[in-house]
Amino acid sequence: MKAFYQRPLRVGGELQATGGGRVTELAARPILNLFFPELSGLVQPLSGEQGGRRALLEQLPFFTGYGVETGLLIDTLQRAGLDAIAQVDMKQRIHRNQSLLALSKMSFEILQVALRRVGEAHGERLWEEANSSLKLITSQEGRLHLELHDIGANERPPMATVASYRVTHSR
Repeated sequence: MKAFYQRPLRVGGELQATGGGRVTELAARPILNLFFPELSGLVQPLSGEQGGRRALLEQLPFFTGYGVETGLLIDTLQRAGLDAIAQVDMKQRIHRNQSLLALSKMSFEILQVALRRVGEAHGERLWEEANSSLKLITSQEGRLHLELHDIGANERPPMATVASYRVTHSR
């Protein structure tokens, strides 16, 4: 189950009706439309709120960081099909808005996950050959600076493959 909701954007003390979900619209949606078009009908692929059946979730790997939702969506699609993904309208959520630099880092992780899955689908190692350093330009005291951020979306194995989990959760 994937939640979606209206994402008003708080600007100063005012609440604008739309404008939230910038990473969704500028990174996740274009990537999903390009490489996983079956997922293009998701209202909010990065809502941050989801649930699932244990039998499926314990079979899926989990990415760390901001790539977790993208990985779960793609992996659910590939393993269980589009019919395994339902959407639920949660009406409205007001999130704190992050800086463009923070959103750029999020987008970079989402792109890493998508590239990994696209490569695997074609028998290629696209992500492993890609750059994992994000270079961001910042301004301090009127001067531009190049910041280097090492960002890697690590993949954790499915819980069902972890020996200690299997011992404590065997049916």
